[in-house]
Amino acid sequence: MAWGVRKTSAPSERIPNASEASMFDKLKKLGEKAKDVASSTAVLVGDLNGDGKVDEEDARIAAEWAKKTAASIGDEAGRLGKEAMRSDMAKDAASGAVVGAAVAVPVPIIGPIAGAAIGAGVGVYKNLTKKPSATPAPSNTALPADMHAELLKLDDLRQKGVLTEAEFEAQKFRLLNNRA
Repeated sequence: MAWGVRKTSAPSERIPNASEASMFDKLKKLGEKAKDVASSTAVLVGDLNGDGKVDEEDARIAAEWAKKTAASIGDEAGRLGKEAMRSDMAKDAASGAVVGAAVAVPVPIIGPIAGAAIGAGVGVYKNLTKKPSATPAPSNTALPADMHAELLKLDDLRQKGVLTEAEFEAQKFRLLNNRA
């Protein structure tokens, strides 16, 4: 008789020997422990309201947090976009795009879209190669309407993880030093 095989009424059934059964039980217990660890880890990570279980309330809290964070990031992206559009390079690129689009309208091969792209590139090149003027351009040193609100906004972005501690300190330094 082969190892681990005992004669039964059904010739194709295999009955595990004692050693195999013991190993099977150990593996089963290990699997149960892994399941328990995974379950408790999921509760630790997903239980946002502290009630000991992951439920719809936790999903609502997570969705609310995601919505607030997305709005905060959107506001910051809008602010950065506006700031970038005030730069000389953006102005030169925009004016180059307008001229390029207007010039390219009668040329069917190029068309206004390609003309605008080429014109924007020329505008950026113009900006990068122009010599600095003797009189410095006026700097944007206007105070924020409410410095306290601006500092709170920066702190909120830091707490949400949008800004690192170093970025927060740099922005705070910039804001406080514009007070001249």
